[in-house]
Amino acid sequence: MVKKELSEKEQIAKELEQWVRKMRCTGSTGIKLDNFTDIKIGADKSPVDKNSKTFEVFSFEDLKDFVKRTSEQSFQEIQLDNGDLISGNFVNGLRHGYCEILIQDPVKSVVSIRGEYINGYLNGKARVFFEDRCWLEGYFKTGILHGFTRKFDKKGRLTFVGSYQNGKPVGVCWRIKRGGGSIVGRVVDGEFSGCRIAYIYPDFLTALVGVFEKGELIKAQEAEVQSIIDGEQGVKIPVFGRPKGPFHFREIGTFDKICTVGKSAEITQNSLVGQLDLTLKDPYESKTIEIKKSNIPGAAEGIFVIKDVEPNTVLAFYNGSRANPQEFDPTTWETNNYKIFDPSNIPAGTIDIPVWAQATKSYCCTLAHKCNHSFLPNSEFVVYDHPKFGVIPCIITIADIFKGEEVFVGYGYDLEDSPDWYQHAWKDSIFAKEGVSYKDWMECNVKRPLGIRANK
Repeated sequence: MVKKELSEKEQIAKELEQWVRKMRCTGSTGIKLDNFTDIKIGADKSPVDKNSKTFEVFSFEDLKDFVKRTSEQSFQEIQLDNGDLISGNFVNGLRHGYCEILIQDPVKSVVSIRGEYINGYLNGKARVFFEDRCWLEGYFKTGILHGFTRKFDKKGRLTFVGSYQNGKPVGVCWRIKRGGGSIVGRVVDGEFSGCRIAYIYPDFLTALVGVFEKGELIKAQEAEVQSIIDGEQGVKIPVFGRPKGPFHFREIGTFDKICTVGKSAEITQNSLVGQLDLTLKDPYESKTIEIKKSNIPGAAEGIFVIKDVEPNTVLAFYNGSRANPQEFDPTTWETNNYKIFDPSNIPAGTIDIPVWAQATKSYCCTLAHKCNHSFLPNSEFVVYDHPKFGVIPCIITIADIFKGEEVFVGYGYDLEDSPDWYQHAWKDSIFAKEGVSYKDWMECNVKRPLGIRANK
């Protein structure tokens, strides 16, 4: 795809995207955050309250009977009666230098600590691993987390970037959500709560700015990133334009409704207009796709990109009601056309688009349900944590798609139980004609089979 010259806003968004990408580097692929000379991080320069929360599990008293006291630095390996292992450098009976701690019976959910010690206390960069296999990397002073910090989930995915003081997050922090979005704002008592909190979409330009409570959207309006401030400890602070337009609210689908009110007890009836409007389009999705007559013979509507997009670009979201299992009718595809996996309730959950909502004039908050099938897909379904609709499927590209081209995914039906049109399409596909087995095609092209879907 030919690279075009970026606008000023796009350049700012690109800078944020590159920064987050660097934040994801852990060294597992050979690239560490330390490799980037433009990233200035470290411990906070303010004094530490030694009574603050600490991850340390061993006091000096716990180790005094096991350590050899020498005035020169020496490597020692200590195994306690319960199996806990401490290995590293010691001076005068105190940990001094790089040390590792392995804990058999987790204390404070901590199973391992690896980092630099000075006179018995963590000082400098260290990693703390937890019982749930999540972990953090941060800067410590006298045993207290006090500086730049990153957190990762059990799969090594970045979940948090920010600064800590006295064991608590402070200032503007980032919470990285599944699918590529981020919650950004000044934390209060360690939580993303209050006004002027933002959810930034994966383009690092489009945002919902407003009121959040413990990281959950209460009400917000659309805005765009206008500039960036380099905060303390290396944390990027996005500056937004004035929020405008209708309010967006947290709206999670249920068995009988495609959208329901979230935490809105204090929201007035007049301010619910945006929430009750099922044609209020997602601000990000409206910049990526549009609905037009499909190019597939016999199909109705389809999704088309409104700009050139590269691989790994999120295009559209699949919100809907949660299908009631008691109403499932496997004998007819007409009642199952829009059913798809519910990633918030794997493996039993199903998301559906009710009959009344299948026309875009009735419902267009999200439009991924209008995407058609191809055995040569240019996109696929993955999981996305949406600020309004929670954990739902989304469409992400797997190839370059040029402005005006239609978007396709591979549905991945069970071939024997699929509708007639799907079986005919497989027989006419280049893969079937070349003798490729359907199973092999599935393994190469469909990450998440839909199971229950049909062309629109």
